[in-house]
Amino acid sequence: MKKLPLLLLLSLPVMASGQVVNFAKTLPQRAYSVGISPALHSDRNVILFEGGGPSIAINGGYGILYSLDVNVRYIYFINGPDYIGADAQYLVYEARKTYVSVIGGLHHWDYFGADLTGLFTYTPRYEVSLSTGLDFDISFAEVTNPRLWIPLNVGYNINEWLFLFAEYNLPISDRSWDIFALGANFIFR
Repeated sequence: MKKLPLLLLLSLPVMASGQVVNFAKTLPQRAYSVGISPALHSDRNVILFEGGGPSIAINGGYGILYSLDVNVRYIYFINGPDYIGADAQYLVYEARKTYVSVIGGLHHWDYFGADLTGLFTYTPRYEVSLSTGLDFDISFAEVTNPRLWIPLNVGYNINEWLFLFAEYNLPISDRSWDIFALGANFIFR
């Protein structure tokens, strides 16, 4: 059975907000990944959003089981506080060319918060992945105003060791903002 691109380190929630690198496939067992993702955050007139603009993320992941991986990420924001977070991704369903997973994690970006994401990935060809889902982020300082995004992601798997992607996170709540990202993840088995 061919192993698909890994979900990479399961998305790195950008700022206390939308995750970048959204794929439902988890890392293979005992494999790890290292990635870099430059992104641009556009505020869309979101109130209290001071960290807009460019950022660069560095992330790492490890496959614990075939259906479970863990990930950590650090994001440097040029116009705001840095982000640090960790999460776990669980592959809920896998069928030919389709994957469904859930991701849960904690982060610190000005305040502590939590992330929860549901993802669906379709692979029309072995090396190509198309993903979408729902990304939920909450700051413990403002639990009544969660942020919500719909991630739209296209990825390309090169020989199962390099995963390239482009992603747009569509904001669907008043406190969310646009996120545009490109990235590369290296997978080591």
